[in-house]
Amino acid sequence: MAIFSNPLLFKITAPAATLVAILGALIAALSYTGKEGERFSPLNHFISELGETGVSAKAGWFNAGLILAGLLFVPASLSLGLLLPGALARIGAVIGVLCALSLAMVGLFPINLSKQHSASAMAFFRAGMAMLIIFASVIIFQPDAQLRIPRAYALAALPGIAALAYFLGLAAKLGKKERTLEAPEAKSRPRISRLCIAEWAVFLGIVLFFCILFFAF
Repeated sequence: MAIFSNPLLFKITAPAATLVAILGALIAALSYTGKEGERFSPLNHFISELGETGVSAKAGWFNAGLILAGLLFVPASLSLGLLLPGALARIGAVIGVLCALSLAMVGLFPINLSKQHSASAMAFFRAGMAMLIIFASVIIFQPDAQLRIPRAYALAALPGIAALAYFLGLAAKLGKKERTLEAPEAKSRPRISRLCIAEWAVFLGIVLFFCILFFAF
C-alpha cells in the first residue's frame, strides 16, 4: 500500500486522467457532425453523444479516452484516500474507485447501448456525488494533529457537488431515469438543454476537483 500513499502517484495519475478525458472529448467534438448535419454543442448535446458509434466520427477516441481516464482515476482515488487522514477517507477512496470504474464503463458501453450506458452513467454520477461529499468532509474535519492539506481545499469539491445535485434532481424531475440520458431525436432537440448543460458541469466539476487537489500535495 506504500505506493498508493505516495503523493507522487496522485500527482501523476490525477492530471493524466484529466488530460486523457479532455483530449478525447475535444478530438471527438471538433470532428462531430450529427444526424442532421449539426455541429456538436454542449448547450444541447450530451457528452456521451461524442461516443455514439455511427454518428460521431471520432467515437472511438472519445470512448477509449473515458476508459483510460477511468482506469487512471482508480489509483488517483486510492492515493487520495490514503493521503488524507481517517477511516472516512478510506471509504471515500473505495467510492472513488467505484466512480472511476463507472466512468470506464461509460466508455465501454457507448450511448448506442442505451440500457448499459445509462446504468453506468448514473452509477458514475451517484458515486461521484458521494465521493466529493466524503472527501470534502474529510478535508474540512482533519484533526489539527493530522492536518495533511489546508482545509480550504474542500472548496474545490463545491462546484462538482452543486452540479451533481442539480443534474440528479433535474433527471429525477424529468421522469424515468433510463431515458433521460438518451440522445434526443434531431427534430426534437432543443436549442438549449438544461440537462445537457448540467451534465457538462458535472464533468468539469469533477475534473476541477482533481486538478486543484494536484496542488495540495
